[in-house]
Amino acid sequence: MRLDFNVLWVEDQPNNVSDQRERIASQIRKEGFRLAVRFASSVDEATGYLADDIYGDHIDLILMDYDLGPGKSGDQGLTEVRAIFPYKDLIFYSAKATADLSRMAGERNIQGLFTAYRPDLPGVVEEVFKNLVRKVLDIDHSRGIVMGATSDIDEVISVRLSKAFDDSNDEQKKITLQAIQKRLEEKREFFEESLNALKAVKHVSELIDHHGVYTSDDRFRLLQKLMKELKLHKERSGNFDGYRTKIMPKRNDLAHIRVERNGFSRKFYDRKGVELTAADMRMLRVALLEFQEILDEVFP
Repeated sequence: MRLDFNVLWVEDQPNNVSDQRERIASQIRKEGFRLAVRFASSVDEATGYLADDIYGDHIDLILMDYDLGPGKSGDQGLTEVRAIFPYKDLIFYSAKATADLSRMAGERNIQGLFTAYRPDLPGVVEEVFKNLVRKVLDIDHSRGIVMGATSDIDEVISVRLSKAFDDSNDEQKKITLQAIQKRLEEKREFFEESLNALKAVKHVSELIDHHGVYTSDDRFRLLQKLMKELKLHKERSGNFDGYRTKIMPKRNDLAHIRVERNGFSRKFYDRKGVELTAADMRMLRVALLEFQEILDEVFP
């Protein structure tokens, strides 16, 4: 699952909406999502993007300016966009407070869109955003987003681990391979202890405490060791430590949450019996988003 909120913004003068874009990005980020904008300067450019099935399917929202300079106007654009995506959410806006946008849309029989005066655009987008993602902001759906986002991070770690190993000299490769053997020996000892502990279990629920071989955490630790050996991104070592010690355990807890149902309502509890709230999930999404951006920075 992605943490990006993708917007196709049909605007021939993007500099005129830079303030609105920053405010929208800030509002969305508070919920743990990242604003991703593709500007189109004309209706034809916008419909070209929408005609691309791969790109068009990932657009969450379309913003359409009325005055697009020479060429087709925004209300003409609405007709063409609706022909491609009958149910895609649209916000039709204008820099002129006197523009009767609802009337224009009505004359073209365009239904199910929102209108806004350009200075008020961030507030309208925020409300539309909340409605669009409300279904993924509950704990159950957020659980899937978090698991998916951390899987993406795990993939980056695996790729960068291979790259760091390839960039190592012979001595550094030897140290890395020795680190793998050392970690496996530690896990062998751990498994022996787990086997002994398993012999003493009194209930099947205790089995959850004994799992894993060379896990994503092991690969992450190995990448950190290689980064240290290669003297890479020392200034970010604290961020990597924080991801492993604070974020990954919370991700792992999500695989083992307990659900209590009471009619239509549900409560979620971690392995320690602590209730998980929507605020907890929001904080976790934000933390994941921040670490993804750190990965993008250090591993472009």
